[in-house]
This record gives sequence, structure tokens and C-alpha cells, in this order.
Amino acid sequence: MTDVGGDRQQCLPEELRELFLFESLTDEQLAQLCHAGHIEVFGPGPVIAEGDPVTPLRVLIDGELVLSKRAGGRELEIDRTSQPGVYFGARSAFSPVGHDRNRFSVRATRRTRFFVMPADEFGAFVKSQFPMAVHLIDGLAETAEKQHRVADERDRMLALGQLSAGLTHELNNPVAAVVRAATDLRSRLDALLAPLADSEFDSAALTFLGRAQTDVVAKVAATSGRPLSAMQASDLEDEVGDWLSNRGIADAWDIAPTFVEAGLDCEWLEQLVPGDRQPDWLPRAVTWLRHRVEAELLTHQVHDAAQRISGLVTDVKQYTQLNSAPFQFADVDALLTSTLRMFAGRIGAGTPVEVITDFGPSIPELLCHPAELNQVWTHIIENAIGAMRPAGSGRLTVRSRFEDDAVRIEISDTGGGIPADIRGRIFDPFFTTKPLGEGTGLGLHLARQIVVDRHGGELFVASQPGDTTFVVRLPLQPAAEDGERP
Repeated sequence: MTDVGGDRQQCLPEELRELFLFESLTDEQLAQLCHAGHIEVFGPGPVIAEGDPVTPLRVLIDGELVLSKRAGGRELEIDRTSQPGVYFGARSAFSPVGHDRNRFSVRATRRTRFFVMPADEFGAFVKSQFPMAVHLIDGLAETAEKQHRVADERDRMLALGQLSAGLTHELNNPVAAVVRAATDLRSRLDALLAPLADSEFDSAALTFLGRAQTDVVAKVAATSGRPLSAMQASDLEDEVGDWLSNRGIADAWDIAPTFVEAGLDCEWLEQLVPGDRQPDWLPRAVTWLRHRVEAELLTHQVHDAAQRISGLVTDVKQYTQLNSAPFQFADVDALLTSTLRMFAGRIGAGTPVEVITDFGPSIPELLCHPAELNQVWTHIIENAIGAMRPAGSGRLTVRSRFEDDAVRIEISDTGGGIPADIRGRIFDPFFTTKPLGEGTGLGLHLARQIVVDRHGGELFVASQPGDTTFVVRLPLQPAAEDGERP
């Protein structure tokens, strides 16, 4: 859609002088404006459309305008005015930070008149008549833009630092487990090889131990991931400890828990009772098998820790969307899950913050910027954690539903709530209630830009003490921006 034209009328300098925008201009300057421009009359209906190229400058003379933006497949009214002198368009003709495309739609609610002037002629007029003002505007705009970029980067680095700290904490546990298990495994291997090197077992004994070793490996694999209850383990340890002690095995009660963890019971141990073997066979066989069981259990610990590390790396790749196209179909629930995992150690199991996920059935994949949406979840969850911190505990609930050709995501917390007097400002850039150094006030502003501007969605909040919910609505296929997919 292109700008809708209205009926043209002649421009009169006296009429322009009534507008606050032009009231201080000279007669000659007003004459220049009228020569280059004209009056355009619109009936009720569209004036400009969001996303279309910015064309002329338009200044309201009389009538009423409604400004709106697309969000979630609907037009949301963002402002309504009948103030003579309000203007829009053509800023890019004289300012490097102007926009080349309309960032909102405008429609007239009744007969409305504008002063209209082509963008290039208006730009030339402003630059020739007010060069210092243009220079100051450029400087201020560029400075503000630079400050915004620096603060934006700082906000991202703060979020990255917090996530990195959590990830480092999560990686530390499995890495420490690998180092500890590798050290212990070395000593167990030495204990296994020493009697073999000293020929303490004859060929028949070695054959038997080889079969027993194969059985041990299978039993450890079968019991892995299926731990016994404390009561079951205690009862079996008593039985195995008695069995070993009654047969004169030293350290019987130290060995029993190891055998029980590997799934070895008294029935299995009976096969070790010597028939025609050497008199000291049983103690030596039990000791050797103990080292073999411990080595196998340590191997499983290394495997489990390595899997945990691999899982964390996978989570990070999912969160950052490495090796992914910037704009693609993605599973929103998977994005939410990967983001929650980035907060492991701060929320969820073993922390004061309970996490509840309630993902709806049959939610279709969403055409989106996955990495950017993960930033949205991160900013909202980070704020939720901060809101619950004063209470020392809380509950974070993440829900998703498919409704009206859009995906609805709700992130709720049980913090103190957002006071009504600042609720309307939380999405403003640089607005923050955090102490100095803990935030830039850009997190929710960036989240809104990503949701609304980049995805054509909606982001709003409902809050009362003990229950704050941020709601994100994302259309399955966001409208094109600047003539292309975002």
C-alpha cells in the first residue's frame, strides 16, 4: 500500500503562520514553503500505511488523526490527536537518523487538512535556512544513538555475564566429577594390574575372573540410572556385609556398599566360594573384583559427567542459535526450555525458586528470530528473579498456548509486583528501579522492540503483589518489514 492522496488546495502563508511549527518564520520563508508545498484534504480513512516508504512532510492544519501499529495481526491505536501543527514524515531528508519507512499508520477520523511538502524540497529548505539547527539536531541524534548502542551493549554484557556465571557453576560440578573420577580410576587400574603382573592367579582363576568381570560390567550397566531406595540399599548392604564377614573377608562392611551399588547380591557372590581353588582364593578374588567394580562405577561417573557437559553445550547452542539461520521456523517451547536451562543453579531444583512449565499441546513452529526471542525470555526471567529475591523464595511459571493464529507465552512470578505508578514506564529506554550498576534499563525496552518491531507481536504486563505476568503474543508468520522478512 502507498500513501493515499487527498484533494489539493492552494497554500496560503497566513494559514501556515497560525501553526506553532511555522509561527516564527519570515514572510519570505512562508512564501517559499507555500511555493514548494500545498494543502491536501482527506476525508475519513487512511493517510499513510506502516512500512511504506516515507514520502512528504505532512503538518496537520485541522481535523483529527489516529496513529496505529500492527501487533499480533491487529491494528493497535497508539495515539489520537487534533492538535494543529503536529507533523510526520520527511525527517530522513535532513537527519541521518531519520527513518526511510513509516513506523506507524495514520488515518483521519473526519475531514482533515494537511500542509504537504515533498521530502527533498523540505530537506533543502531546512538545510539552507537553518544550517546550525540541522547540525545540532544531527549531533544530538547521533550522540543519543551512540549512547543507546553503548547502553544496549552493556545491557547485553550484563545479561551474558550473569548467564556465564550460572553456566560456569553448572559446568564446574561435572568437570570436577570427571577430574575426581579420573584420579581414582588410575589407582583402581593399578590395583587391578598389580596381581596380574605378579601372577597371583592361575589360568583357571583368570578365566573365571574374566567371566565375572563381564558379568560385573553388565550388572553395572543394568543398574545405572535406577538407584535403590535408602531402605533397599541398607537391607542389601547388611546381607552382603554379613556374607563377606562370615567368610573372613577383611573390610567386609566397606566392600558391601560397592557391591550393592553394582547390583551384586549374595546369590551372585556364591559363585566365588572356592571348590578346588587355592585356600586364599576368596579374599584375593573379592579384593580384585572390588577394584574392578569400583573402576566400572568410576567409568560410569565419567560418562555421566561427560553427558552432562555435552548437554550443557547443546543447551548453549540452542540458546544462542549457533549454526542456525537468523530467521527460521522454531519450536517456542524448546526456546523457552533452553533459556530456563541457562538459569540452572539460580532457579529450579536445589534453589529457592520453584519452576513450573505448562506448555500447551500442538503448538506449531513459529517463523521468528530464535536467538532474539531467547533474549526476550532472558530479560523477563532475569527481572522475575530480581522481583522474588527480597522474599528469599518464589515460583516462576512459564506457559504457552496456541490461540487465534498466534502463540501466547506467559511468564509469571510471585514477587512483590510492579507499582501502578511506574507500570506504564517499564518498557521505556533507560528506565530502571535497580540499584546503580545492576542494570541499564534497556532489558524490557529491547524485549519490546524484538517482540513488537521485529516480530509484529504484542508484549504487555499484568501485575499485583504476589503475581506479575508478562504476556507475549507472536503471530505464526510476522508481517514483512521494509518489504522483506525481518
